[in-house]
Amino acid sequence: MALTFWKKFEKSDFAQSAKLKFRQSYGREPKFRLDENCDITVFGDWGLPLDALNENDIVYSFGVCDDIDFELALINLKKVSVHAFDPTPYSVDWIAQQSLPAEFHFHPFAAAAEDGEFYLYPLVNKKGKKSAVMYSFSPHQESRNDGVLVQALSLQSTMKRLGHDNIDVLKMDVEGAEYDFLKSVIQSQLRPRLILVEFHHRFKDFDKQDTIDTVHLLRQSGYQIVYISPAGREMCFLNKSAF
Repeated sequence: MALTFWKKFEKSDFAQSAKLKFRQSYGREPKFRLDENCDITVFGDWGLPLDALNENDIVYSFGVCDDIDFELALINLKKVSVHAFDPTPYSVDWIAQQSLPAEFHFHPFAAAAEDGEFYLYPLVNKKGKKSAVMYSFSPHQESRNDGVLVQALSLQSTMKRLGHDNIDVLKMDVEGAEYDFLKSVIQSQLRPRLILVEFHHRFKDFDKQDTIDTVHLLRQSGYQIVYISPAGREMCFLNKSAF
């Protein structure tokens, strides 16, 4: 009972926010402020201004794993078209077992700055246990023999393959690949109305400066921060010029 309570408390907004402030006080986490206050609707770790969405908008969600509550909520509330992406074996199998609405489309390939194939490796926790669910790319792991070879496409190539001239929402939880991917998106001149991203500067191959630089790039490109999760990792950016 006590252990269950503690686990729930650790995941609470209060605990997550307190942990973030503690880490920020020691310089281990970047500090950001909202650029604009909006009416935000929160689904789990993700928040966005629902009034920025329209019926039939196109949503790209990279790295869904086995959590598609956010995507299904947008379909239910705003009648959008969701294209979800995840190349990991676990996610591909899990999605295949779900009963999904016609507006939900799944594609088993990854997000990358350039088209190609590369290996994803199971994440390993501090105790040395491999995850059966979470994978990431790391140049320091290529000596491992437990990688999964996956196909990856840039956002431009993904849109071309799916026949889309533009997308309205880009959501990413891609275990560190977001940094190079978002740089390539900005360089391509593509400007989704909303960008939602979980930053992974806590991973050993990245640091908080990677997140600071990426947020700066997004702001320079016309995006405003409208939501930051209590944990400080998930953020939502709004591009008003895309309306």
